[in-house]
Amino acid sequence: MRRCAILLLFFSCACETRAPQSDPPAVATTPRGSDINVLLVTIDALRADHLGMYGYARRTSPRMDEMARRGVVFENAYTYWPKTRGSFTAMMSGKPAARSGYTQRHRALHGFNVTLAGVLQKAGYATAAAVDNPNVGADLGFAKGFDEYLETWEDETLRSEMDRTRAITEKAVRFLGARPKNRPFFLWLHYVNPHAPYTPPPPYDEMFLDERSETGPRLRAVSGFFGGVHAPWAVAGRDRLGYYVAQYDGEIAAADAEVERILNALRDARLAERTLIVLTSDHGESLGEHDYYFDHGADLFDPCLRIPLVIVPPGGTTAKRIASLASTLDIFPTILDGAKVSFPPDLEGKSLLPLLRDRSISRGRLFAENDRGHKGAHDRRFKIVATPADDRGLKYALYDRAGDPEEENDVSRSQRAEYERSRRDLDRYLERSDREWRRIQPLVETQPTPSGPSDSACQKLLMLGYVDECPGPR
Repeated sequence: MRRCAILLLFFSCACETRAPQSDPPAVATTPRGSDINVLLVTIDALRADHLGMYGYARRTSPRMDEMARRGVVFENAYTYWPKTRGSFTAMMSGKPAARSGYTQRHRALHGFNVTLAGVLQKAGYATAAAVDNPNVGADLGFAKGFDEYLETWEDETLRSEMDRTRAITEKAVRFLGARPKNRPFFLWLHYVNPHAPYTPPPPYDEMFLDERSETGPRLRAVSGFFGGVHAPWAVAGRDRLGYYVAQYDGEIAAADAEVERILNALRDARLAERTLIVLTSDHGESLGEHDYYFDHGADLFDPCLRIPLVIVPPGGTTAKRIASLASTLDIFPTILDGAKVSFPPDLEGKSLLPLLRDRSISRGRLFAENDRGHKGAHDRRFKIVATPADDRGLKYALYDRAGDPEEENDVSRSQRAEYERSRRDLDRYLERSDREWRRIQPLVETQPTPSGPSDSACQKLLMLGYVDECPGPR
């Protein structure tokens, strides 16, 4: 059973062992859990800058904003991989691709990886999940460590996206009401909205059809995701960018209402005082930036990389905002730190809990990769991106997001010293990745090949724009 991601993180002590750049991450030392529950809620393709807590003007997220007022908001949180399957492979294994074995040829959470759910399960946790994206299907390894794993697309009675969305919530409400009384739990909920196509149910479909929804460039229907709206998603008579953004916002509001139901169920079951909540996303969404519409993962620009991250410790805390860099790779160690469960030895990220206690963690840059072979490194200001350049190897570009938040201008010549520093750090990361991949490649090559999606899963992937056709029932 798959459950979306709200995670409540507990204030516990953390030590350090190993990290993306030679400085080690925090490590929990207690071998047994603390009986702190964990609720992880992940909302697919959710941009941080379309939520009230991050300054968005539209009222898309009142329930999530209220939750943020009882917790900690990370202002500079980023995904490591801006596509669902790669993102959750990293989140659930705590490893970058070179160590988890995730590649374009091997796009799965391989069985040799220790998973977040598996660690908690061994520590005595009841583990359950409810999900609505076949890219985290059990056939791809994502059910490992879960006692229950609900794949909503396999239920033929759930005909619409909102049917599946509500089914996730209802499963979570039942679980919270009938949870094992003698064991803590880990519950993961993954909602697919606001992933395209944007089709919010009433009243959210008209909630943001204001003057702004009639503005923006006119979009033509196109076969892909560049230069206009993906043809199967084009709405007759609606060709303004503003309309599609309004529908995206409507889907956020619909997901926000489900978050409220989950939080109410947690309160009604009297579990909030002992539950660590984390709310985040697997990646962002491009809404026309760089002529890229209603998709994610084709580049490493901020619309696809930047995500929301909210942590609510058990019982809540005074509202706090943290500007330090945070990554999806940090979720694994942070949750284990909060639950006081020992870490596996080779996690890439760092526990974020010291930041909740006004302590610092050593971190220079975050790294990012995607399915197209792009590699990037960034701090809070500069970002360097290496893209494949045919037989010429990699082509590098540097962006100064302080002066150019749209990331349109390569400043590698005018900011030469910063370019050299950034490239040196990225090249070191790539060299390390190459060494790690060579060590693990023989193991990856022996992994079984996934059989391919079921017809119901393929139809869902077709609707989400991941495949062009389905072969029909097997």
